Amino acid sequence: RDENGLSLLPAKHVDTGMGLERLCSLLQNKSSNYDIDAFTPIFDAIESLANVGPYEGKLGEEDVTLKDTAYRAVADHARTLTFALADGAVPSNMGRGYVLRRILRRATRYGQQILKCEPGFFAKLVPVVVDTFGEAYPELVKNQADIIEIIEEEEQAFSVMLDKGIKYF
Repeated sequence: RDENGLSLLPAKHVDTGMGLERLCSLLQNKSSNYDIDAFTPIFDAIESLANVGPYEGKLGEEDVTLKDTAYRAVADHARTLTFALADGAVPSNMGRGYVLRRILRRATRYGQQILKCEPGFFAKLVPVVVDTFGEAYPELVKNQADIIEIIEEEEQAFSVMLDKGIKYF
């Protein structure tokens, strides 16, 4: 906005509100956002770390063991945390940092309890996210080592707490 009212933007775009993943699912003729090519390498990496078999795309009542729900959550959370940490956000006990900490803990718990991954698995997904999106988002490549370090520290601390809690109850 300037003194004359609204000013023209330098780049003109139409925001459909659809989201990139939904648009990709339509263009790739997939019934779910998680079936698009952007998730395939992440699901492959999760499968290599999990001990429950591959992602099958089951939803709702079909996903009795919650395996596919866990695959989707872990993959989505790996992307979210990798991008947020690359942008300078950090897990903490307040505000957005607390949201990030809870996201990481949920992914860690799903991975360990449902997918039967070993503690420390989650940080191993960061290079896959960076390989998948790093060309378009160079800050991922630039900050990969820091992202992995932060996730390793948070994951280790939570894994110890999770083990103690499971043994206690």
